[in-house]
Amino acid sequence: MSKFSRIDSRSNHSLRPFYFQLNPLKSGPSCKVVVGNIKNEDRILTGIGGRTSVVALLLFSHEARSKNTIGSFHKPYMEVFIRPQSGPIRSSIRAMEALLVKVMQRLVNGDKLGKVNLSLRLQIIEDSGGLLSVCLNALIICLLLSGIEMRQVPFAVSVGICRNEEEEYIPETVILDPTDYETRGYCETSLTMLCDPDTGNVSLITIDSGSGSYGNSLKLIKTLARNAAVKFSTTFNKLRKESINS
Repeated sequence: MSKFSRIDSRSNHSLRPFYFQLNPLKSGPSCKVVVGNIKNEDRILTGIGGRTSVVALLLFSHEARSKNTIGSFHKPYMEVFIRPQSGPIRSSIRAMEALLVKVMQRLVNGDKLGKVNLSLRLQIIEDSGGLLSVCLNALIICLLLSGIEMRQVPFAVSVGICRNEEEEYIPETVILDPTDYETRGYCETSLTMLCDPDTGNVSLITIDSGSGSYGNSLKLIKTLARNAAVKFSTTFNKLRKESINS
């Protein structure tokens, strides 16, 4: 591994600039999440790092597709569809859809919903790293905007583990929210973590690339994930309060 340095002015444990837009679509609860090189109020770019953005939408239907499934007659049916930025839908997208629907099913309290179909749609606009975490956050915000009862409200962040192969006794370097350039050039492992901002409980860890080894850094990684979740949660709650009062 070459000597590590971030491509922007962030510290190793800093997030990329991020932006939540609540209900940009009129057809249902929706959210646009932009992470990375965003513009501030003066239309000036805030960084030179990679940019990842998605739009999520939640659609409701009373025609539950699970009506013939044993034990599922009175339970909601949930599905997630991802439209890529361009080109055909690859197997990696299908795998992400399967993961996302399992996570959303675990978060939603479906006992009071009855027989209803919840269709979550995602449009990938740009992908320069951390796509899974951005998709998770967009879907969770959609569910929150819908008023559906949730068992917990976590937020996701990506983490990179960098190692110095030339000096093996130097501890691994943990970087928060790496871009795709940093993941390819410096990270031995990249992870996505889903963390509850209130309890610090990590309910999901995925290995997005690399060996999956994070050495002795698990405690630090969990701390960074919770700090990021708190920041995302605080930003969302502030935006929702402003939208209610406006």
